[in-house]
Amino acid sequence: MKKLMSIMAAAALTFSLAACGSKTETSEQPQTSTEGSNTETTSLGVIDVVSREEGSGTRSAFEEIIGFNVDGEDPMTSNATIKDGNGVVATYVAGNESAIGYVSFVTLEEKASELKGLTVDGVEPTAANVLEGTYGVSRPFMMVYKDENLTDVERAFIDFLASKDGLEVLESTGTIVDTANAEDFDMSKYDNLTGNMTLGGSTSTEKAVKAAADEFTALFPKVTYTYDGTGSGTGVKNAQDGTYTLGFASRELKESEIESGLAYSTLCMDGIAVVVNKENSTNDITLEQIREVYTGKITDWNEVK
Repeated sequence: MKKLMSIMAAAALTFSLAACGSKTETSEQPQTSTEGSNTETTSLGVIDVVSREEGSGTRSAFEEIIGFNVDGEDPMTSNATIKDGNGVVATYVAGNESAIGYVSFVTLEEKASELKGLTVDGVEPTAANVLEGTYGVSRPFMMVYKDENLTDVERAFIDFLASKDGLEVLESTGTIVDTANAEDFDMSKYDNLTGNMTLGGSTSTEKAVKAAADEFTALFPKVTYTYDGTGSGTGVKNAQDGTYTLGFASRELKESEIESGLAYSTLCMDGIAVVVNKENSTNDITLEQIREVYTGKITDWNEVK
């Protein structure tokens, strides 16, 4: 009987040691790394949504591109924190781990040590990616016109806008341009220009176009211009009927607009970076997720995966 009890005790001890050994082995198994992805759980909690003030060109561009807070689209969340200026947004996001905001590419470059620019659908926010058409938070600035409505003044201005000189002026306003194949503007081809250019359309293109027109009219003092900020749709419509000699839109042209016989060209591109705090583990976000964050459908960082 004692021999039987000894055998049973020994068996129990062996089983216990085996079980402990199994537990220890399991706890020491290497864990799969999730660094560089959005799969790890974040403790940031509620998303602090940051937007710009009403009237901001960056805000209107962002809302138009993402598709919210414009006609027929969902409104922006009422919980959004509103900040004036790219720099103020950058400073706020840099100081708040749970914040998300949007700034110009120039601001992101200046604040790269303080902010993280998210990839959007896996694409980095760079000027090269905007020009290649792969970065989603971007849009073209389009110029439209009817050739029969142009005078030598408008033809010279179109030439200037496509030149290295004109593109550099557009770039100085924060737009993205490709100067790789551009040539210097040859004003000697346009002797003694005089007249007025009637320009109009998108309020988003207004700053860039006016800057270029100011430079152009400085070269040709007898040339004047007006710019009527009425919106992209009106810019295209008024170029069709001749109200504007040159119309401007901050979006892709519709098929019906192209089929109407308008001539058109892309002046430059506009890109916006979506930014978070450096301590935020999120690296990528989709266009749909951005829309849902800014309309309040996604409210917690754990939902951004």
